[in-house]
Amino acid sequence: MELNTSELLSLLEGDNINVSEVLDQVEEMKKIQKVKNKYKDKIKTRKDGRQVYVYIDRKQIAAGNEDELYKKLYLIEYGEETYSLRDIFPIWIRWKRDYTPVSVRTLRIYTEEWKKYFEPYEIVDIPLVKLKAKDFVKLFRQWTCKRQMTQRMFCNLKSIINGIYSYAITELETVRVNPIKGIDMRQFPMKPVRNDDDVFSIEERRKLLDHLSEIDEIYALAIRFDFQVVMRFAELAALRWDHVRGDRIYIDSQYLLTMEMDEDMNFHNKECENFDHVKGNTDQGFRYIDLTSEAKTILEKVKEMNPDGEFIFMNKGKQLSVSTFNDKLKRYCRAAGVPERSSHKIRFCSASILYENGVPLAELRRMLGHTTTAMTLHYIRSVVSDEKSRQIMEKALA
Repeated sequence: MELNTSELLSLLEGDNINVSEVLDQVEEMKKIQKVKNKYKDKIKTRKDGRQVYVYIDRKQIAAGNEDELYKKLYLIEYGEETYSLRDIFPIWIRWKRDYTPVSVRTLRIYTEEWKKYFEPYEIVDIPLVKLKAKDFVKLFRQWTCKRQMTQRMFCNLKSIINGIYSYAITELETVRVNPIKGIDMRQFPMKPVRNDDDVFSIEERRKLLDHLSEIDEIYALAIRFDFQVVMRFAELAALRWDHVRGDRIYIDSQYLLTMEMDEDMNFHNKECENFDHVKGNTDQGFRYIDLTSEAKTILEKVKEMNPDGEFIFMNKGKQLSVSTFNDKLKRYCRAAGVPERSSHKIRFCSASILYENGVPLAELRRMLGHTTTAMTLHYIRSVVSDEKSRQIMEKALA
Protein backbone atom coordinates (compact mmCIF):
# COMPACT_ATOMS: atom_id res chain seq x y z
CA MET A 1 0.00 0.00 0.00
CA GLU A 2 1.39 3.36 -1.03
CA LEU A 3 0.92 6.18 1.53
CA ASN A 4 1.84 9.85 1.35
CA THR A 5 4.06 11.56 3.94
CA SER A 6 1.25 13.04 6.06
CA GLU A 7 -0.51 9.66 6.23
CA LEU A 8 2.69 7.97 7.37
CA LEU A 9 3.25 10.55 10.11
CA SER A 10 -0.35 10.19 11.28
CA LEU A 11 -0.01 6.41 11.55
CA LEU A 12 3.30 6.76 13.40
CA GLU A 13 1.86 9.19 15.94
CA GLY A 14 -1.07 6.90 16.60
CA ASP A 15 1.18 3.85 17.19
CA ASN A 16 -0.44 2.14 14.21
CA ILE A 17 2.88 1.63 12.47
CA ASN A 18 6.45 1.35 13.73
CA VAL A 19 9.53 3.27 12.61
CA SER A 20 10.84 0.36 10.57
CA GLU A 21 7.59 0.14 8.60
CA VAL A 22 7.66 3.90 8.00
CA LEU A 23 11.17 3.62 6.60
CA ASP A 24 10.06 0.79 4.34
CA GLN A 25 7.16 2.88 3.07
CA VAL A 26 9.41 5.88 2.48
CA GLU A 27 11.85 3.71 0.57
CA GLU A 28 9.01 2.32 -1.57
CA MET A 29 7.75 5.85 -2.27
CA LYS A 30 11.22 6.86 -3.43
CA LYS A 31 11.36 3.88 -5.78
CA ILE A 32 7.94 4.67 -7.21
CA GLN A 33 8.97 8.26 -7.84
CA LYS A 34 12.17 7.06 -9.52
CA VAL A 35 10.10 4.89 -11.86
CA LYS A 36 7.82 7.81 -12.73
CA ASN A 37 10.77 10.13 -13.34
CA LYS A 38 12.49 7.56 -15.52
CA TYR A 39 9.53 6.77 -17.78
CA LYS A 40 7.14 9.73 -17.72
CA ASP A 41 8.57 11.25 -20.92
CA LYS A 42 8.67 7.90 -22.72
CA ILE A 43 5.03 6.90 -22.29
CA LYS A 44 2.89 7.01 -25.41
CA THR A 45 -0.87 6.71 -25.95
CA ARG A 46 -2.51 4.63 -28.67
CA LYS A 47 -4.55 6.46 -31.29
CA ASP A 48 -7.83 5.09 -29.93
CA GLY A 49 -6.89 6.30 -26.44
CA ARG A 50 -7.58 2.90 -24.87
CA GLN A 51 -4.02 2.06 -23.83
CA VAL A 52 -0.72 3.63 -22.89
CA TYR A 53 2.60 1.95 -23.53
CA VAL A 54 6.38 2.25 -23.39
CA TYR A 55 9.22 0.29 -25.01
CA ILE A 56 11.96 -1.30 -22.89
CA ASP A 57 14.73 -3.14 -24.72
CA ARG A 58 12.49 -3.28 -27.82
CA LYS A 59 9.71 -4.93 -25.80
CA GLN A 60 6.38 -3.12 -25.52
CA ILE A 61 4.88 -2.76 -22.05
CA ALA A 62 1.22 -1.68 -22.19
CA ALA A 63 -1.65 -1.00 -19.79
CA GLY A 64 -5.11 0.52 -19.69
CA ASN A 65 -3.94 3.69 -17.93
CA GLU A 66 -0.78 5.31 -16.55
CA ASP A 67 -1.27 4.05 -12.98
CA GLU A 68 -1.44 0.44 -14.21
CA LEU A 69 1.55 1.03 -16.46
CA TYR A 70 3.59 2.42 -13.57
CA LYS A 71 2.73 -0.68 -11.54
CA LYS A 72 4.09 -2.88 -14.32
CA LEU A 73 7.19 -0.72 -14.62
CA TYR A 74 7.71 -0.88 -10.87
CA LEU A 75 7.54 -4.67 -11.13
CA ILE A 76 10.19 -4.64 -13.83
CA GLU A 77 12.47 -2.32 -11.84
CA TYR A 78 11.95 -3.67 -8.31
CA GLY A 79 9.63 -6.67 -8.55
CA GLU A 80 12.16 -9.22 -7.33
CA GLU A 81 12.38 -7.39 -4.03
CA THR A 82 8.77 -6.71 -3.09
CA TYR A 83 5.96 -7.92 -5.34
CA SER A 84 3.68 -10.68 -4.09
CA LEU A 85 0.90 -12.86 -5.47
CA ARG A 86 -1.58 -10.24 -4.27
CA ASP A 87 0.24 -7.53 -6.24
CA ILE A 88 0.55 -9.51 -9.45
CA PHE A 89 -2.92 -11.11 -9.53
CA PRO A 90 -4.87 -8.01 -10.71
CA ILE A 91 -2.18 -7.15 -13.26
CA TRP A 92 -2.24 -10.72 -14.57
CA ILE A 93 -6.06 -10.69 -14.81
CA ARG A 94 -6.03 -7.46 -16.85
CA TRP A 95 -3.27 -8.84 -19.05
CA LYS A 96 -5.34 -12.00 -19.67
CA ARG A 97 -8.28 -9.80 -20.64
CA ASP A 98 -6.28 -7.60 -23.01
CA TYR A 99 -3.88 -10.06 -24.67
CA THR A 100 -5.37 -13.56 -24.57
CA PRO A 101 -8.58 -15.16 -25.93
CA VAL A 102 -9.77 -16.15 -22.43
CA SER A 103 -13.42 -15.28 -21.79
CA VAL A 104 -14.43 -12.62 -19.27
CA ARG A 105 -16.58 -15.29 -17.63
CA THR A 106 -13.43 -17.29 -16.90
CA LEU A 107 -11.76 -14.17 -15.49
CA ARG A 108 -14.73 -13.68 -13.18
CA ILE A 109 -14.38 -17.26 -11.96
CA TYR A 110 -10.66 -16.71 -11.35
CA THR A 111 -11.45 -13.55 -9.38
CA GLU A 112 -14.12 -15.24 -7.26
CA GLU A 113 -11.83 -18.18 -6.51
CA TRP A 114 -8.96 -15.82 -5.69
CA LYS A 115 -11.06 -13.99 -3.10
CA LYS A 116 -12.25 -17.21 -1.49
CA TYR A 117 -9.18 -19.42 -1.56
CA PHE A 118 -6.16 -17.11 -1.70
CA GLU A 119 -6.87 -13.78 -0.02
CA PRO A 120 -7.43 -15.21 3.50
CA TYR A 121 -3.93 -16.73 3.59
CA GLU A 122 -0.63 -15.05 4.45
CA ILE A 123 1.15 -16.59 1.47
CA VAL A 124 -0.34 -13.99 -0.89
CA ASP A 125 1.65 -11.19 0.79
CA ILE A 126 5.05 -12.90 0.74
CA PRO A 127 7.34 -11.49 -2.00
CA LEU A 128 7.23 -13.83 -4.98
CA VAL A 129 10.98 -14.25 -5.06
CA LYS A 130 10.93 -15.64 -1.50
CA LEU A 131 8.19 -18.22 -2.02
CA LYS A 132 9.32 -21.84 -1.87
CA ALA A 133 7.63 -25.14 -2.65
CA LYS A 134 7.08 -25.72 1.08
CA ASP A 135 4.96 -22.55 1.29
CA PHE A 136 2.59 -23.91 -1.31
CA VAL A 137 2.58 -27.37 0.26
CA LYS A 138 1.36 -25.70 3.47
CA LEU A 139 -1.36 -23.83 1.53
CA PHE A 140 -2.46 -26.99 -0.30
CA ARG A 141 -2.70 -28.87 3.00
CA GLN A 142 -4.86 -26.11 4.43
CA TRP A 143 -7.15 -26.39 1.41
CA THR A 144 -7.40 -30.18 1.37
CA CYS A 145 -7.38 -31.11 5.05
CA LYS A 146 -10.34 -33.30 6.00
CA ARG A 147 -10.93 -33.90 2.26
CA GLN A 148 -12.92 -30.67 1.92
CA MET A 149 -11.87 -29.81 -1.65
CA THR A 150 -12.67 -31.64 -4.89
CA GLN A 151 -10.00 -32.56 -7.42
CA ARG A 152 -11.64 -30.25 -9.97
CA MET A 153 -11.51 -27.20 -7.70
CA PHE A 154 -7.91 -28.00 -6.72
CA CYS A 155 -6.91 -28.08 -10.38
CA ASN A 156 -8.69 -24.75 -10.98
CA LEU A 157 -6.74 -23.11 -8.16
CA LYS A 158 -3.46 -24.58 -9.40
CA SER A 159 -4.16 -23.06 -12.81
CA ILE A 160 -4.34 -19.61 -11.19
CA ILE A 161 -0.94 -20.13 -9.54
CA ASN A 162 0.56 -21.47 -12.76
CA GLY A 163 -0.87 -18.54 -14.70
CA ILE A 164 0.57 -15.95 -12.32
CA TYR A 165 3.99 -17.59 -12.38
CA SER A 166 3.96 -17.94 -16.15
CA TYR A 167 3.23 -14.21 -16.40
CA ALA A 168 5.90 -13.34 -13.83
CA ILE A 169 8.49 -15.52 -15.60
CA THR A 170 7.87 -14.64 -19.24
CA GLU A 171 6.32 -11.17 -19.16
CA LEU A 172 7.79 -9.53 -16.05
CA GLU A 173 10.96 -11.62 -15.72
CA THR A 174 10.83 -11.20 -11.94
CA VAL A 175 11.29 -14.90 -11.13
CA ARG A 176 12.76 -17.80 -13.06
CA VAL A 177 11.04 -20.89 -11.62
CA ASN A 178 7.50 -21.92 -10.67
CA PRO A 179 7.93 -23.63 -7.26
CA ILE A 180 4.78 -25.78 -7.50
CA LYS A 181 6.06 -27.66 -10.57
CA GLY A 182 8.05 -30.08 -8.43
CA ILE A 183 5.35 -30.79 -5.84
CA ASP A 184 3.89 -34.29 -5.75
CA MET A 185 0.16 -33.51 -5.78
CA ARG A 186 -0.78 -37.09 -4.87
CA GLN A 187 -0.06 -36.32 -1.21
CA PHE A 188 -3.15 -34.12 -0.87
CA PRO A 189 -6.43 -35.95 -0.06
CA MET A 190 -9.36 -34.86 -2.23
CA LYS A 191 -13.06 -34.82 -1.49
CA PRO A 192 -14.68 -37.86 -3.14
CA VAL A 193 -17.35 -37.04 -5.69
CA ARG A 194 -20.02 -39.45 -6.87
CA ASN A 195 -20.82 -38.61 -10.47
CA ASP A 196 -23.06 -41.50 -11.49
CA ASP A 197 -26.20 -39.96 -9.98
CA ASP A 198 -25.86 -36.53 -11.62
CA VAL A 199 -26.73 -37.58 -15.18
CA PHE A 200 -29.97 -38.77 -16.78
CA SER A 201 -30.21 -42.55 -16.76
CA ILE A 202 -31.56 -44.40 -19.79
CA GLU A 203 -34.86 -44.95 -17.96
CA GLU A 204 -35.12 -41.29 -16.92
CA ARG A 205 -34.33 -40.23 -20.47
CA ARG A 206 -37.11 -42.45 -21.83
CA LYS A 207 -39.68 -41.15 -19.33
CA LEU A 208 -38.78 -37.51 -20.05
CA LEU A 209 -38.86 -37.96 -23.83
CA ASP A 210 -42.23 -39.75 -23.61
CA HIS A 211 -43.59 -36.77 -21.71
CA LEU A 212 -42.10 -34.25 -24.15
CA SER A 213 -43.53 -36.07 -27.17
CA GLU A 214 -46.98 -34.84 -26.14
CA ILE A 215 -45.91 -31.18 -25.97
CA ASP A 216 -45.96 -29.08 -29.14
CA GLU A 217 -43.75 -26.23 -27.93
CA ILE A 218 -40.38 -24.96 -29.17
CA TYR A 219 -38.47 -25.54 -25.92
CA ALA A 220 -39.84 -29.09 -25.68
CA LEU A 221 -38.70 -29.75 -29.25
CA ALA A 222 -35.27 -28.22 -28.53
CA ILE A 223 -34.84 -30.48 -25.50
CA ARG A 224 -35.86 -33.53 -27.53
CA PHE A 225 -33.37 -32.56 -30.25
CA ASP A 226 -30.65 -32.01 -27.64
CA PHE A 227 -31.05 -35.63 -26.53
CA GLN A 228 -30.34 -36.71 -30.14
CA VAL A 229 -27.01 -34.88 -30.36
CA VAL A 230 -24.05 -34.11 -28.10
CA MET A 231 -23.94 -30.32 -28.39
CA ARG A 232 -23.42 -27.63 -25.82
CA PHE A 233 -26.49 -25.43 -25.35
CA ALA A 234 -24.61 -22.40 -26.74
CA GLU A 235 -24.00 -24.38 -29.94
CA LEU A 236 -27.60 -25.55 -30.18
CA ALA A 237 -28.93 -22.01 -29.75
CA ALA A 238 -26.68 -20.76 -32.55
CA LEU A 239 -27.77 -23.39 -35.11
CA ARG A 240 -29.00 -21.99 -38.43
CA TRP A 241 -30.89 -23.82 -41.14
CA ASP A 242 -27.87 -23.65 -43.43
CA HIS A 243 -26.00 -25.78 -40.86
CA VAL A 244 -28.20 -28.70 -41.92
CA ARG A 245 -26.61 -30.36 -44.94
CA GLY A 246 -28.11 -33.66 -45.95
CA ASP A 247 -27.95 -36.14 -43.10
CA ARG A 248 -25.55 -34.04 -41.03
CA ILE A 249 -25.63 -30.87 -38.99
CA TYR A 250 -22.48 -28.75 -38.77
CA ILE A 251 -21.33 -26.83 -35.70
CA ASP A 252 -19.22 -23.69 -36.12
CA SER A 253 -20.67 -21.06 -33.77
CA GLN A 254 -22.18 -20.42 -30.35
CA TYR A 255 -24.66 -18.04 -28.72
CA LEU A 256 -23.24 -16.63 -25.50
CA LEU A 257 -23.97 -14.06 -22.84
CA THR A 258 -21.17 -11.51 -23.04
CA MET A 259 -19.53 -9.77 -20.11
CA GLU A 260 -17.10 -6.95 -19.62
CA MET A 261 -14.56 -6.29 -16.88
CA ASP A 262 -13.74 -2.69 -15.94
CA GLU A 263 -10.40 -1.43 -14.67
CA ASP A 264 -11.53 -1.96 -11.06
CA MET A 265 -12.15 -5.64 -11.85
CA ASN A 266 -15.92 -5.35 -11.59
CA PHE A 267 -17.87 -7.59 -13.95
CA HIS A 268 -20.98 -6.57 -15.87
CA ASN A 269 -23.35 -8.69 -17.99
CA LYS A 270 -24.10 -7.40 -21.49
CA GLU A 271 -26.18 -8.92 -24.27
CA CYS A 272 -26.12 -12.41 -25.76
CA GLU A 273 -24.22 -12.53 -29.05
CA ASN A 274 -23.40 -15.06 -31.76
CA PHE A 275 -19.73 -15.92 -32.15
CA ASP A 276 -18.16 -17.68 -35.14
CA HIS A 277 -16.06 -19.93 -32.95
CA VAL A 278 -16.72 -22.67 -30.43
CA LYS A 279 -15.61 -23.25 -26.86
CA GLY A 280 -11.84 -23.12 -26.45
CA ASN A 281 -11.30 -21.53 -29.88
CA THR A 282 -9.86 -24.83 -31.13
CA ASP A 283 -10.15 -26.60 -34.46
CA GLN A 284 -11.70 -29.61 -32.70
CA GLY A 285 -14.82 -27.57 -31.95
CA PHE A 286 -15.68 -27.21 -35.64
CA ARG A 287 -17.39 -30.50 -36.39
CA TYR A 288 -20.46 -32.28 -37.69
CA ILE A 289 -22.94 -34.68 -36.13
CA ASP A 290 -24.93 -37.26 -38.06
CA LEU A 291 -28.67 -36.75 -37.69
CA THR A 292 -30.81 -39.62 -36.43
CA SER A 293 -34.24 -40.23 -37.93
CA GLU A 294 -35.77 -38.80 -34.75
CA ALA A 295 -33.61 -35.67 -35.03
CA LYS A 296 -34.79 -35.18 -38.63
CA THR A 297 -38.44 -35.57 -37.57
CA ILE A 298 -37.97 -32.94 -34.86
CA LEU A 299 -36.36 -30.52 -37.35
CA GLU A 300 -39.32 -30.97 -39.69
CA LYS A 301 -41.71 -29.98 -36.90
CA VAL A 302 -39.55 -27.00 -35.96
CA LYS A 303 -39.50 -25.89 -39.61
CA GLU A 304 -43.31 -25.89 -39.65
CA MET A 305 -43.33 -23.68 -36.55
CA ASN A 306 -40.46 -21.47 -37.68
CA PRO A 307 -40.42 -21.48 -41.51
CA ASP A 308 -38.69 -18.13 -42.00
CA GLY A 309 -36.37 -17.92 -39.01
CA GLU A 310 -32.63 -17.48 -39.54
CA PHE A 311 -31.93 -19.74 -36.56
CA ILE A 312 -33.44 -23.18 -36.11
CA PHE A 313 -34.66 -22.79 -32.54
CA MET A 314 -36.39 -19.45 -32.02
CA ASN A 315 -39.12 -18.36 -29.64
CA LYS A 316 -41.14 -15.27 -30.55
CA GLY A 317 -38.52 -14.26 -33.10
CA LYS A 318 -35.55 -14.58 -30.72
CA GLN A 319 -32.94 -17.24 -30.09
CA LEU A 320 -33.51 -19.48 -27.10
CA SER A 321 -32.34 -18.39 -23.66
CA VAL A 322 -30.23 -20.80 -21.60
CA SER A 323 -31.98 -19.76 -18.38
CA THR A 324 -35.43 -20.36 -19.87
CA PHE A 325 -34.23 -23.64 -21.42
CA ASN A 326 -33.08 -24.88 -18.00
CA ASP A 327 -36.23 -23.65 -16.26
CA LYS A 328 -38.38 -25.45 -18.81
CA LEU A 329 -36.24 -28.60 -18.56
CA LYS A 330 -36.63 -28.72 -14.77
CA ARG A 331 -40.38 -28.16 -15.07
CA TYR A 332 -40.67 -30.99 -17.61
CA CYS A 333 -38.54 -33.24 -15.37
CA ARG A 334 -40.90 -32.67 -12.45
CA ALA A 335 -43.92 -33.40 -14.64
CA ALA A 336 -42.29 -36.60 -15.96
CA GLY A 337 -41.32 -37.76 -12.48
CA VAL A 338 -37.54 -37.69 -13.00
CA PRO A 339 -34.87 -35.79 -11.02
CA GLU A 340 -34.27 -32.20 -12.09
CA ARG A 341 -31.03 -31.67 -13.99
CA SER A 342 -29.44 -28.96 -16.12
CA SER A 343 -29.14 -28.93 -19.91
CA HIS A 344 -25.46 -29.88 -19.73
CA LYS A 345 -26.40 -33.23 -18.21
CA ILE A 346 -28.18 -34.07 -21.47
CA ARG A 347 -24.76 -33.90 -23.16
CA PHE A 348 -23.32 -36.24 -20.51
CA CYS A 349 -26.23 -38.64 -20.98
CA SER A 350 -25.97 -38.77 -24.77
CA ALA A 351 -22.20 -39.22 -24.70
CA SER A 352 -22.48 -42.07 -22.18
CA ILE A 353 -25.19 -43.86 -24.19
CA LEU A 354 -23.16 -43.60 -27.39
CA TYR A 355 -20.06 -44.99 -25.67
CA GLU A 356 -21.98 -47.89 -24.10
CA ASN A 357 -23.38 -48.74 -27.54
CA GLY A 358 -19.97 -49.05 -29.14
CA VAL A 359 -19.03 -45.61 -30.48
CA PRO A 360 -15.20 -45.55 -30.36
CA LEU A 361 -13.63 -43.10 -27.92
CA ALA A 362 -11.82 -41.22 -30.69
CA GLU A 363 -15.07 -40.70 -32.62
CA LEU A 364 -16.91 -39.65 -29.47
CA ARG A 365 -14.18 -37.14 -28.75
CA ARG A 366 -14.67 -35.68 -32.24
CA MET A 367 -18.44 -35.48 -31.81
CA LEU A 368 -18.11 -33.72 -28.47
CA GLY A 369 -15.53 -31.28 -29.84
CA HIS A 370 -12.97 -32.09 -27.16
CA THR A 371 -9.25 -31.45 -27.43
CA THR A 372 -8.21 -34.41 -25.26
CA THR A 373 -9.41 -37.96 -24.64
CA ALA A 374 -9.18 -37.31 -20.89
CA MET A 375 -11.85 -34.64 -21.26
CA THR A 376 -14.09 -37.08 -23.12
CA LEU A 377 -13.62 -39.77 -20.47
CA HIS A 378 -14.89 -37.28 -17.88
CA TYR A 379 -18.24 -37.26 -19.71
CA ILE A 380 -18.73 -41.02 -19.67
CA ARG A 381 -20.95 -42.08 -16.79
CA SER A 382 -23.08 -45.08 -15.92
CA VAL A 383 -26.55 -44.55 -17.38
CA VAL A 384 -28.07 -47.93 -16.54
CA SER A 385 -30.33 -48.27 -13.51
CA ASP A 386 -29.16 -50.11 -10.38
CA GLU A 387 -31.64 -52.88 -11.15
CA LYS A 388 -30.35 -53.24 -14.72
CA SER A 389 -26.78 -53.30 -13.46
CA ARG A 390 -27.69 -56.02 -10.97
CA GLN A 391 -29.30 -58.10 -13.74
CA ILE A 392 -26.19 -57.76 -15.92
CA MET A 393 -23.95 -58.90 -13.03
CA GLU A 394 -26.25 -61.79 -12.26
CA LYS A 395 -26.16 -62.95 -15.89
CA ALA A 396 -22.43 -62.42 -16.34
CA LEU A 397 -21.15 -63.83 -13.04
CA ALA A 398 -23.68 -66.55 -12.18
